[in-house]
Amino acid sequence: MRVILTGGGTGGHLYPALAVAGEMKKLTSCELLFIGTRRGLEASVVPGLGIPFRTVWIGGLRRGRIAANLTFPLKMAVSLVQAIFLCARFRPDAAVGTGGYVSWPVITAASMLGCYTAVQEQNEKPGLVTRLLGRRADAVHLSFESSSRFFRNRDRLHVSGNPTRPDLEKPRSEAVYRSFGLSPDRFTILVFGGSQGAKSLNEAFAAIAQSLVRRTDGQILWASGPRWHDSLKPAAEALAGRAAVLPYLSDMGSAYAAADLVVCRSGAGAVAEIARLGKPAVFVPFPAAADGHQEANAAVLAAAGAAKMVREGEGFAGRLEAEIAGLAADREKRLSLGLKASAFGRPEAARAIARQIIEGASCRK
Repeated sequence: MRVILTGGGTGGHLYPALAVAGEMKKLTSCELLFIGTRRGLEASVVPGLGIPFRTVWIGGLRRGRIAANLTFPLKMAVSLVQAIFLCARFRPDAAVGTGGYVSWPVITAASMLGCYTAVQEQNEKPGLVTRLLGRRADAVHLSFESSSRFFRNRDRLHVSGNPTRPDLEKPRSEAVYRSFGLSPDRFTILVFGGSQGAKSLNEAFAAIAQSLVRRTDGQILWASGPRWHDSLKPAAEALAGRAAVLPYLSDMGSAYAAADLVVCRSGAGAVAEIARLGKPAVFVPFPAAADGHQEANAAVLAAAGAAKMVREGEGFAGRLEAEIAGLAADREKRLSLGLKASAFGRPEAARAIARQIIEGASCRK
């Protein structure tokens, strides 16, 4: 089976595509081609995996920058022509898009050439590209049941979940704590803001970290993001061995295993990982996220009693500290949050999506 993958710009779009591709290769013999952009994360990750990689010109719209967006229609048209050429040359049986602007020309071109097409949406509130492609694609895979309200063709919808990595599931052990220089006997708060960190979340945590450590008799595993790491060194030193402040967590499985409570942004990937592992969490949505999708993600779990949500704004640091301290003191509440979160977890999401695509493409032949 010949399969085109597309999606990227960020890890949230890229890694679900790679997870689905990995499962497809387990289920059947596949020849893959990934189509992305030169500037997206995919350009640095995909070639290193041995997957053939091609690019089209398209880039995202830039908010508030009218002049920078004037060439966007031209980029869309040129990218569609490029995608048609690439698809015609590769002759795929299926094309899979996982979001980002690059998915539009590639899935549109594949559909125009009669290829079986599928799109996968990570967020509760689907992006513009997914909503547009949902009118054309043969299958739309959703991460949340409630997302179906955005689509008219309900017969094409599959609530499959957001693919996550199986290596996230690691047992808690003394070795896990030692790898971060932490104690296995203390209440551990894992805080992160995504691969690049989160300025406002870092600043709030720096303000409350010492108080939290005292109130909970705990410790903090803190992924600051590379950009903010140096500025947080004074805060880390003030915690006197009660914190591990790292620019990036390469082993998220160990980090989750060590955590008694997770405090993080509510990007689709983090939400799916926490649900898969059944971890109690406090979500802090990024207020500038496109179309409010992070708050929508967090709101689904919060409404079900499966997570807590603290919005930024006036008194943010104080409200965040109160929520964390309250959960640290209430083990039963943490257990309840984790159990309810696990009801949203779909560990087999990547395999379910891969199987459906293989079956759909096979029926098309």
